[in-house]
Amino acid sequence: MIVDGRTLVVVADGRKARVFEEPRRGGALHERPEWLADLDDFSPGKGTSPGRVYDRFGHASHGVTGQTPNDKGEHEFLVGLVGQVERIVNDHAIDDLIVIAAPKALGVLREALPKGLEHKLKETDAHDRVAASVEDLHKALQALRRESA
Repeated sequence: MIVDGRTLVVVADGRKARVFEEPRRGGALHERPEWLADLDDFSPGKGTSPGRVYDRFGHASHGVTGQTPNDKGEHEFLVGLVGQVERIVNDHAIDDLIVIAAPKALGVLREALPKGLEHKLKETDAHDRVAASVEDLHKALQALRRESA
């Protein structure tokens, strides 16, 4: 861990993401919405219904199993977020990466993280803090680092 290195803090759930720059470990967090300008938040209901299957004979109908359109849309949003994070890390000479995300979203983000970024990932936190204030995120980040020390 580089004390004077730049850290990118990614806060996300399946529908929205925020990124923060920490220019120095333990320093102030600076939100950088312009770094995610190319990424649209996911809005539920944009997809189509997974549909139903009706038996040819009889009165039964069965829901189609599998991923719902909202699940698929959230997954695509998170995979797109990983692409944006990779671009940010490369374009802005980021040394460390911290991801704070809702548990389901964190799993998708970890799975989609390219091998080149895995060595920069220093901490993860499975909490939905996308609506948290900068001060609350700073406190959560400090607590996360204390726990892992």
